[in-house]
This record gives sequence, structure tokens and C-alpha cells, in this order.
Amino acid sequence: MALIPQGGALASGNIGQTYSQNISATGGTSASGPYTFSVTGSLPAGLTLSAAGAITGIPMVAGESSFTVTAKDADGTTGSAVYTLLIEGQIILSPGAGSLSSGIVGTPYSQGFSATGGKAPYSFAVSGTLPTGLSLSSNGALSGTPTAAANASFTVTVTDADRITASGTYSLAIVAAAIKLSPNGGELAKGMAGEQYSQPITATGGVGATTFSLVSGTLPKGMSLNLSTGELTGPLEIGSEGDYSFVLQARDSTGNLGSGSYSLKVAPRSVTVTDKQIEVQAGSTPADVPLHRGATGGPFVTAEKTFVEPPNAGTATIIRGQFAQATTTTPVGWYLQFTPNPSYAGQVRVGFRLTSALGVSNTGTVTYTIAFDKKKVTDEINGLVEDFVRARQNLLASTIKVPDLMKRRRLETAKDPVTTRIQPSASGVTLGFSTSLVQMESAGSKGTRGSGGSLSPFNIWIDGTFMAHNREQNGDRWGSFAMISTGADYLVTDKLLLGLSFHYDRMTDPTDKDAELTGNGWLAGPYASMEIAKGVFWNANVLYGGSVNDIETEFWDGDFDTSRWLFDSSINGEWRLDADTVLVPKLRAVYLSETVKDYAVNNAQGDRLNIKGFTTEQLRVSLGVDLSRDIHLENGMVLTPRIGVTGGYSGLDGSGAFGQVSAGLSLNAEAAWTLDFDLLFNIDNDGERSPGARARIGGRF
Repeated sequence: MALIPQGGALASGNIGQTYSQNISATGGTSASGPYTFSVTGSLPAGLTLSAAGAITGIPMVAGESSFTVTAKDADGTTGSAVYTLLIEGQIILSPGAGSLSSGIVGTPYSQGFSATGGKAPYSFAVSGTLPTGLSLSSNGALSGTPTAAANASFTVTVTDADRITASGTYSLAIVAAAIKLSPNGGELAKGMAGEQYSQPITATGGVGATTFSLVSGTLPKGMSLNLSTGELTGPLEIGSEGDYSFVLQARDSTGNLGSGSYSLKVAPRSVTVTDKQIEVQAGSTPADVPLHRGATGGPFVTAEKTFVEPPNAGTATIIRGQFAQATTTTPVGWYLQFTPNPSYAGQVRVGFRLTSALGVSNTGTVTYTIAFDKKKVTDEINGLVEDFVRARQNLLASTIKVPDLMKRRRLETAKDPVTTRIQPSASGVTLGFSTSLVQMESAGSKGTRGSGGSLSPFNIWIDGTFMAHNREQNGDRWGSFAMISTGADYLVTDKLLLGLSFHYDRMTDPTDKDAELTGNGWLAGPYASMEIAKGVFWNANVLYGGSVNDIETEFWDGDFDTSRWLFDSSINGEWRLDADTVLVPKLRAVYLSETVKDYAVNNAQGDRLNIKGFTTEQLRVSLGVDLSRDIHLENGMVLTPRIGVTGGYSGLDGSGAFGQVSAGLSLNAEAAWTLDFDLLFNIDNDGERSPGARARIGGRF
């Protein structure tokens, strides 16, 4: 005989919920039955087993029970099975039914509901009416912001996974917020007799419209209370100065009240101004600031600017104001105009005073908070760097010189071991010196070596130059350029000279905008000189190097590095037209290329500006000729007048055509001093014309 179901766990039940489970049997000696059923063990409290096999009742206690059910047929044949039955607890809703915590109109409200004793998950629903602004979510969260006072009653029902439910009835009171005034009392902003006055008084909380009233005390003469908004306004009457105390009250539509006690001091009429704060966007110019706005004691007859801090942050001007209307010519008020320096970032303070018939005001301050103009700063700094590099290229091209074969032959007959020179020019002053082993050896022999003597094959030399320079961007400020050069060369034949040179330079370049650039650089490379025809020489020089540089402006500082090349080639000659007349033609080409690497500048506020590098190139080609004639004086001195002209073109990034006309005299005292003096006139394609003078002094040391 077999029982159905065949043992094991039966469907679970819940406390307080009707339970029913049928058990049947098959087989036995009497196949058609009837069967009778009995139980061994304990059924859950509240349940019974009928003889027909029905387990029914209402469970009273939660827990799991195990029992055996036996079936018997008419012949006494039996069969049995062991069963378990789980009775789950009753669903309990929390919080229990009753009153919930009250809420306040306009204040967010939150109340959570939860359930236990059933089978998760649980779902919550509400019947009845919730306060306006609140809602119940399916997970049991009652939330929202009440919008009106109310006493609400509603029912919350929870349903578990087995669709068992439990309910609770709740009440919730929503009360109006207490009326609060702002400011809630105390001393109000001071007023002044004869001047406008405004003090807002606002109310929060309450229901519906709010009205204001003065319930005690006295307001100054001329002051009124707006019954709808609570604002206290003037103008206050002349003679109303004094101390006042009063109480204001606010009432809502339901009769709720709120009040505040206030005090107010009204000062005698005088001239005062107020401080102002202005935000200025990058690259923009602020609107004119009305200085008379918020001031007392007007009308004002004059205005003055007292300070600008920092003074280089921009330009400040006070103007007599705008016209009140098109039909009048009477200006209204005083205005501050301010034009920021595009490189400046930070705060700028501008002080001012106003004057009326009552006297002079206190000093007010307009504070501008300025953001720098990134594009303008980048363009300005990059322009300074480009001008600096280009000016240095010009100085390098005119300063770098290495010994050539013509000079080497002159040194063989030199009487001075060291040559010095001072050269004021159109754009500066040059001080230089030079010497070499060959020059010193020649001077040591006092020039007694004949023309047929042999030239020394090896030579070490050193040369120095200092220049004071000035250009349009410098204004009335002068910069400096110094170079020291050294090298060694070897006379391969009497018509070929080969050598190596090294050059170190330092330049300072102040501008008329309180900026200064400085740089230290170097160049090194081989050079060669050969006689290609009698009295005609070709010279070539190839140099590579770099530089480290600093830039300091009014507000931005930084540094930048460069790499550079210089290729120099020239042809010159010396033709004696007669014993005393010499013609020296010169043809020269110089190519310079300098690459500025990407760099950055910073200001005092910690801003960093990254600037892309660039390459500047010049190809300078010039042709010149000097004509001189020796005049022998009776005292043994030689006077040599000369004239010269040089013209050229600076291509690529250069300034274009340039030229120079010179006229001069030399006075030579044998075995003593040599004095050279030249008058110069320079002109370039940019239209710059610059006269100047140059002097050269040579002597034996």
C-alpha cells in the first residue's frame, strides 16, 4: 500500500491562516477501499487529521513538526509515510498601527514601514488619503515634502511572497511651519538722515499669504513698512537722526504669528562712499563703475582717484558721468573707468573720494578681480622672445670674426701684442680687444721681420667684445652684449689656413615695458681661409651652439633654451692703387638659424602658461668697399682719410635691405698709438635711420 503524497515536506502554513492538506492511499488487499487514516507523532498545534486523510485547522504556533500517517484498508492491510510540516510566523507590520510622527509644511518628511514573519519579498500599498506632497513606495518608504497642513488617516497593507497580507491603520498630522522673520531681530543696517534707506524683512513658514505690522515702538520719520513684503524703506527725513527700537510682527492666513525686535541708528547727514567688488573676465574691459551709487551727502561736485594697487595692473580714470536724458546736458554722477593690463591676473584696488557741499567723503575702494588674457600674454611674451633672438642674431652676425689669411699676414708685422678698440655705433657702443701668439711674437720682434720671412704655422688667439645697444623696443633703456672668442689655427700652406673657434656670448635686453631678457650662449666650429687669387681671399666659418635664457616681465617670469647654427662665408681683397691708396672690397653672406624650444612662464598667482617654440632664420648678404689714402706728416705721423659704403639684404625672417655709409680718419704714430674715427649713417628696410660714430684705439701693452 502507498500513500499520496509519498512522505516528505508538506506545503507550509502560516499562523492564524486556515490550512488544508489531503492524504490518500492506493493498493492494499482491498483495492477499492475504504481506507482509514491515523497519525503517530504530533501535528502542529491547531491542526487535526480526519479518518478520511484530511489535515485541516488553523495553526497556532510557528515551527516545524514531523509525524507519521498510517492508512488501513478493510482487510487490515496498512501503509505509512513520514511527513514534515512548517508553520511560518504571522506577518507583523512595523511601526504598529497608530499615530506617526508629525510633519511640518515645507520640510522634507520620511517614515519607513517594514514587515517580519512572512516570506520575503514584501510589497506595501496604501489606501485612504496621504497628506498632499507625500507618497508611499512599494518598498515601504513614506516620503516627500508636505505642502499643506492636514490631519490624515490611511491604511498600509503589506503582502509577502505567498500573497499573505497584514494591515495597519495610521494617522499623520502635518502642521504649519512656525513663522520666522529674517533677520530675526537685533540691530539693522544704519541709516542716514536725508538719504535713501532699504532693509528687507522676510518671513518663512506659515500658511498662505503673510502680512506685516508694527506692533510696538516708532519708525524714523520718512521710513515706511511694506505690509505685504515687510521691507523698510526711506528716504529718511532730515532731522530724523537718533536711536530707534520697534517690534515687527508677521501673520499667516491661519492666524499663526511671528515677531522680531529691532534697533536702528540714524546718523546725521554726511558724505560717505561704499566699497565695490567687480569681476573681470579674461580679455575683457569692465563697465564703468558708478562711484556715486550707494554714496551719501550728494550731489557731488568733484571726484578724485587716490591710489591704484598694484600701479602697473592697469589704467584707472574717473569721468563725469553719463547724461540723464537726451534733452539735457547735465551729467549724472561720477564713474570709474578701468583698463586692465592684459598680462595681469589677481586683484586690483582703486581708491576714490567724492566731494559735495557737505565736505569730502571717506576713501572708498573698487576692487577688481581680473583673469589674465591668455592669448594677449602669449603674443606679448612670444614677441619679446622673438625680438630678443632676432636682435641677438644681428649682433652675432656683426661681432663674430675669426682670423683669416689676410689678417694673419698683417699680424706678422704687428707692433702691438694686444689690440683694443672702442666703437660707438648707430645702435650702441663697442669695446673690444684681441691678441694672438703670432701677434705677440711679431710685436716682440718689433716688426723687424721682413716680407720674405716665413709665417708661423700655428696660432692661438683670443678676442673680446662688449657692446651697449639700443633699439626701438628698448625705449630709453640700454642693453649690453658681450662676447669672448678663442681658437687655434694652422697655416697649412702660405695660401691655406685651417682652424677651430669657440665663442661665448651674454646679452641683456631691457624693454620699455619693464621687461628684461638675458641670455648666455655659445658657438663652436671650424673655419678656413685661402687665397684664391693674388690679393683675393675666400673665408668660411661653420658654427653650432645653443643658449639658456631668462625672461622677466612685470607679471610673468620664465626661461627658454635654444639651439643655433651660423654659416659665414666672405670674399675680400686688398688692392693698392698706388703706394698710398688702398681699395678694400668686401662681399659677405651669413646664414643664421636659431630654434627656441617650447617653454613656459609663471606669475605670482601660480598660473602657468605654456608657449610653443619657433625658429628664426636670417640670410644676410652684403657688399661693401672702403677707400683710404695715407698722408705722411712732417712729424712722422700718418694721417689716413677714408670713405666706405656697405649695402645688403637680410632675408627670411630678417628686416630686408640695410646699408651703411661711413667716413673717417686714422692717425698713426709709429710704435705708439693708432687712433681711428668714423662717422656712420645706417638705414634698414623698416625705415629706421640711425647716425652714429665709431672710434678705434690701438696701442702696445
